[in-house]
Amino acid sequence: MSHAKLIRMIFSHGGYPDAGRDAVVELAGGGESALDAFLKARNKPLKSELHPRVLCDTDSQVFGEFSRQNPDALIDRFESGDIDEFSIYWALASAKGQRSIDGLLAGLKSKEKFCRWAAVQSLIQRKNKITARILVESLNDRASLVKFTIVQAMRWNRIFRLPEALPARQRMIDSKSIQKHSPGIYNTATEVVSLIRSEMAGSSKKTVSRRRRSHEEDGLTKS
Repeated sequence: MSHAKLIRMIFSHGGYPDAGRDAVVELAGGGESALDAFLKARNKPLKSELHPRVLCDTDSQVFGEFSRQNPDALIDRFESGDIDEFSIYWALASAKGQRSIDGLLAGLKSKEKFCRWAAVQSLIQRKNKITARILVESLNDRASLVKFTIVQAMRWNRIFRLPEALPARQRMIDSKSIQKHSPGIYNTATEVVSLIRSEMAGSSKKTVSRRRRSHEEDGLTKS
């Protein structure tokens, strides 16, 4: 099916029903020419009876699929100014490869808090052990939205609960401003600190136990 027909189908059905979802996947498989056709249609959208929110979600789904199949082309269009910051950072959750990670890390320095939030969300979805350490630095972000998103990730996924996050977590708990104005962050950060300390204590006990068994085995061998 031609790029134009696929795009019309996407604007007609959205990205979630089977017909729309299949059209999104097929369009993204069309490579850079398909991406350029979609960007052109996006700038002058076809008439659609879909709710604006559905259109927005569909837009994100299309970029997400291009990110999954051809992230470099998507990043190239962003660097040339054809795709906005929020859209690229949100879409790169579906990508693979170091270039996409580098793009998201750059997004953590965006001037716009919602763009930094989108970059953080995508890095969390990537569940990368290396980027988990970098997310610790974003705990000092000036936006509560960004900080709360990272704290929530630490609460639900152990990969993000790194010991080096303790100082920033403790500062968050000690902050009178956060205690007063952001009780959700305060409560979640307190829980995360407890989890990290508990896991550190458990890890320490396992290390001692392994060393004890090793010494005992050495003693048996020598005797």
